[in-house]
Amino acid sequence: MVITGAMAQSEALVVIDKDYAQKEKLQTKLPSNITIVYLDGSSNPWKMIRETLEKNRNLKSIHLFVESSYNTLMMGGIEYTDAAVDAEFELPMLEGLYLGSHYQLLLYTCNLSSNPEGLQLIKKIGDKAYFNMAAISKCTDIFNTPLEFDYSSLNQPVVAPILTNQN
Repeated sequence: MVITGAMAQSEALVVIDKDYAQKEKLQTKLPSNITIVYLDGSSNPWKMIRETLEKNRNLKSIHLFVESSYNTLMMGGIEYTDAAVDAEFELPMLEGLYLGSHYQLLLYTCNLSSNPEGLQLIKKIGDKAYFNMAAISKCTDIFNTPLEFDYSSLNQPVVAPILTNQN
């Protein structure tokens, strides 16, 4: 796990998977005062997120940049399918961080949330962690379109995308 950024300056946490294909481009589009966690496969990805949230209670939103497919999310070398989410013991531990306001987890992927099975997986993660999961379901490239998070697992308002200089 590698953490960079000034943890107290922002309410947002950016999580980037080691296998995220566009991580170099992504890093040029992020604000400079942001906390970034790189999922390198050395530890459970949800544990890394939980430990970062425990250390900084000012964080309110998590911006997740990972690879996904039709019904799978790849994080830290782990393939999260429906069954893998059911078996993930770290997700319910995130609920313990709940302090009266749900954390928002914004998922920056275009394909997982564009189908019923993917939406079911996103909702399951949100339910287990007690997060408001938000996802984009109408895009082909997160860097070339104004992003709109048009799905929310708890139907709560969603914070603005973290990317700067879109287009």
